[in-house]
Amino acid sequence: MREAIILAGGEGWRLKPHTWIPKPLLKINGETLIDRQLSWLYSNGFENIVVASDRDDLTKYDVTYSLEERKLGTGGATKKAFKGISGDRAYVMNVDDIVFYNPNELLDYASKGAGVLLAKPTLPFGRVTLQNGVDVIRFEQNSTLDFCVSAGHYVFKRRVVEKFFPDVGDFEFATMQRLADNRMLQGHIYQGVWFTLNTMKDLIRICDFFKPPVKKIYAVTPSPVR
Repeated sequence: MREAIILAGGEGWRLKPHTWIPKPLLKINGETLIDRQLSWLYSNGFENIVVASDRDDLTKYDVTYSLEERKLGTGGATKKAFKGISGDRAYVMNVDDIVFYNPNELLDYASKGAGVLLAKPTLPFGRVTLQNGVDVIRFEQNSTLDFCVSAGHYVFKRRVVEKFFPDVGDFEFATMQRLADNRMLQGHIYQGVWFTLNTMKDLIRICDFFKPPVKKIYAVTPSPVR
């Protein structure tokens, strides 16, 4: 059975004061962010999905909630959410990282204990190449950087979570490095579109991307009567 955990407990402070709506409930052209992510997982064959949050009213879908009475961090939240997973591994994702691929690729790829989806980030500034220290010889907008970052989607086996994850705290810091040190972490390169929703500017950009195309209506000039 394909199983997943969605980490949906963030406060979304960088979106305030523009909106005070919890990040999972932000609307993307009429659909909440968490419902879009759940729909994506279900359409790819996932059956049991655990939502880690501090509330149990986030979605219309029939999911299992792993409730936090206090903030546990991503590591603690994942560790607690694994109590709702029946198998030996789970696809784990941030609710605010949107990608476009089949998540089973990463689920089947991570054989050593843990896997992380990797993407090359796009520089949000104009990249400048200088000659002689002052002469601009190249100017590139939206250039792709030549290194990989985590795209916020992972796969973890139960034994890894139980042994390495903290009860309270984020796994992105010491835990991931420990997995790398033990050669238990595999990276899967993703080359598609990747959105991470942190600011109001990000939300506007994502809504524009998903906006349905405008249908063009062409006026038809009637043929003259003969």
